[in-house]
Amino acid sequence: MTIDHMSPDYHNYRERLYEIVAVSKISSIEMICEHAGIDEESTRELLTELIDEGSINGSFSEDGSRFFLSDVKVSDAPVLMRNDDPEIKKVNTRSAKIISIIGLSSLILGWVFQRLTSIHQGMENAGVALIMIGLVVMTAGCIQFSKENPPDKLR
Repeated sequence: MTIDHMSPDYHNYRERLYEIVAVSKISSIEMICEHAGIDEESTRELLTELIDEGSINGSFSEDGSRFFLSDVKVSDAPVLMRNDDPEIKKVNTRSAKIISIIGLSSLILGWVFQRLTSIHQGMENAGVALIMIGLVVMTAGCIQFSKENPPDKLR
């Protein structure tokens, strides 16, 4: 729909165009036309008139598909500096290391007991039990250590 100065709704279109651009902050000429219900050429003409009279401060893009307001306010929110290196918390892994060492020593002790079957037949069963317990304890220590001690550099 083409708008001229003699149209009875001329002032209503100007007011609607002002609300769309200044209040709603829409910059796309195509979207402004859809909201206002007028064609692109009339929209550009009305925007140029509003700029000339000083109601709106802004400019068109080079291709004319957008209208940018020049009185856009900068946010008062503080700018946060972004740190590229993530902070890795140092964790005490001493208990995990001790648990793993206890498991390993239990494995070794179980192997020794298993080899002493010439002294008593019950030593073999005790050795196998110590080996199984040592495997479980050492695995638990290794898992705990891996969860508490991440690599230094994350990719």
